[in-house]
Amino acid sequence: MAQAKNHSRRHFMGGLAAAAGVGALAVAGQSKAGGMMEPSKNKVVYQLNKSDAAYILDILHSAATVLQHFNNDADIVIDCFGPGIWLLVKTEKNRHHYEKFIMEQVQSLSMYGVVFNACEQTLKTVKIDKASLIPEAKPVFSGAVDLIILQQKGYAYISW
Repeated sequence: MAQAKNHSRRHFMGGLAAAAGVGALAVAGQSKAGGMMEPSKNKVVYQLNKSDAAYILDILHSAATVLQHFNNDADIVIDCFGPGIWLLVKTEKNRHHYEKFIMEQVQSLSMYGVVFNACEQTLKTVKIDKASLIPEAKPVFSGAVDLIILQQKGYAYISW
């Protein structure tokens, strides 16, 4: 029982921290999406391959923290594949499975230039059409291949 309470408290605190982190971005600087900016030297790619809400919030919070630390001068990609693909799919399951708060975090981070890549191989495997992706999603051939390509381009790789 104590473990369940700890998990719920951690989940709540993680969500609260993510909200604070993304909210602080609005004060820190201008959105990358608002205009053309040259590529940043601060580049990171996150692997998001699980559907657990607490796991997803941890990654979103980390991305917000990176943006905040570098005053929005960071190129951030979140590669979603495997069960993580559901974050980027607009279906009844997606709306039911993920809290509105998580989807708001995705939208907010996207406004600051964070790119959410959707693995086409996973989409094929689970028989999801690209038309079912949320507007923030960018299809890529393969999440794993994309991780390799981005690391070759100097992106730091972060996995939970």
